[in-house]
Amino acid sequence: MPDFDKDKKENYDRDYGHDCAKCHEPGHPVPKPIIFECGNGGGFTFAANCSKSTEENACCICTPKTVANVTLDTSCLCKPKIKIEFSSIIHFIPENSGKAQLEFDLVRCCKDFPECVVGTWNYQIEDNDTFAKSFCFDYCDCSACPGCCTYIVKCRPIFVKDAAICVTNCQIAAFAQGH
Repeated sequence: MPDFDKDKKENYDRDYGHDCAKCHEPGHPVPKPIIFECGNGGGFTFAANCSKSTEENACCICTPKTVANVTLDTSCLCKPKIKIEFSSIIHFIPENSGKAQLEFDLVRCCKDFPECVVGTWNYQIEDNDTFAKSFCFDYCDCSACPGCCTYIVKCRPIFVKDAAICVTNCQIAAFAQGH
């Protein structure tokens, strides 16, 4: 067995095999450390009660609101790959035949780099019934810069017509691994 393979096996046995059955030789790459951070958000309520509005002139409330954020320091990782997971509950409360469209932006803020939107997801509702449904998304960031970055989820109502819409129970998690 070449010295490199022998060192790899000894490191594997030392790091991962102390309480487990011994492997003869790993048949896959040895796992690398993973960093995990999680954050909670608040949420927000968007409402519009326009008596004579149509979809074309539906009340537009275009100010984005931060609903969750998480900070992750990947400075100890080589070529980090980052996975962001976001989840929330959307409550829809129509007055008559309500309509709404929300846009969720995932924003990355890193030291020495400008803030940038790395992903956008839309959620559209046309319903007469009150409901609560989950909304979630995942994002893989393979071009992340090593260092400390904050990932922020901002929600912007594109339009809300004859309804109130609440984004609650916002959770965000970040996983990072070097390669």
